[in-house]
Amino acid sequence: MNRLVATVVLAAVAFLPSCAGSRKPVYPVTGHVYLKQKPVAGATVIFHPVHAAVNDTSNPVGQVAADGSFKLTTYTNGDGAPEGDYVVTIEWRAPKRNPLEANPVDRLRGRYSDPKTSTLRARVDRQTVELQPIDLGARR
Repeated sequence: MNRLVATVVLAAVAFLPSCAGSRKPVYPVTGHVYLKQKPVAGATVIFHPVHAAVNDTSNPVGQVAADGSFKLTTYTNGDGAPEGDYVVTIEWRAPKRNPLEANPVDRLRGRYSDPKTSTLRARVDRQTVELQPIDLGARR
């Protein structure tokens, strides 16, 4: 069994350099998310590339801070996002009270959690630093 584990680990390590070579350039991206002008602290923001390859799993993600701000991460913490058009999804779940608790319900009732139905869009280019604030209370 240990030999099988070692083989799998070695294969994964050998594969890593080829993955690193396929990284797209990223650009720093920050933004803010509000609901009725109040921060949605703890929400998760995910950018889904509109024109992604089937095997592209590098969706930039950010956690909303207490002030409503987020910073996108694609490969390393806070590095940003590749250039392109995105569908944005947001989930805002209450913190778990204990590790055995089921995932709390999305406070946004799933309205922005599915990339197929989310109405949120963003564009990242080489000059993008701060996105327009997203106010979920202003959307219907």
